[in-house]
Amino acid sequence: MLPRPVLSALALALLVACGQDVTPPDGGATGGEAARAPVDAEAAPADSGHASTNASAGGATLMLEGGETGYVADASGAALYYLEGNTDGSKCDDACQQVWPPVMLGSGDAPVAGPGLQQPAVATLQTPSGAHHVTYHGKPLYRYAGDRGARTTTGHDVQDDWGHWKLAGVDGGAASPASGQDAPSQTATR
Repeated sequence: MLPRPVLSALALALLVACGQDVTPPDGGATGGEAARAPVDAEAAPADSGHASTNASAGGATLMLEGGETGYVADASGAALYYLEGNTDGSKCDDACQQVWPPVMLGSGDAPVAGPGLQQPAVATLQTPSGAHHVTYHGKPLYRYAGDRGARTTTGHDVQDDWGHWKLAGVDGGAASPASGQDAPSQTATR
């Protein structure tokens, strides 16, 4: 039997990976603040350095959502984001990863670009703990716990304690907010 902290982390990761709303009913966005996932100190595995959020075995498939000028999503349709200036993944600490779960792979797995995305731009970077964080155009990718299911992009343009978050675009830059739905500018705090 797995310890409770590991089960909690796996349950949260699977909900986020499947695009489920993990925001507590009373923790929704108010006054322009972004919705946030509950922060549970037990939920993050202490030895991982990054919480694993990839529920598919054998690798991660990145997909194109919203047409040829759309945005990058995972196979479940969850929008993927990058943090400006975070080329090595170090700007998103354990608290950050509760709100912005990183897209991770197991050892030996390889990320794949779906139709419309550039396979040479898909890679991984190895974290200090030895985990493999999926990148697109050299930018580590994250999901946003405040997104309410597949094809929602409420994490675009969020400014929080860790920096400025952008919806990952096909060319490696920020996707246009019009290419996703539910993409208002937001400010969040820890």
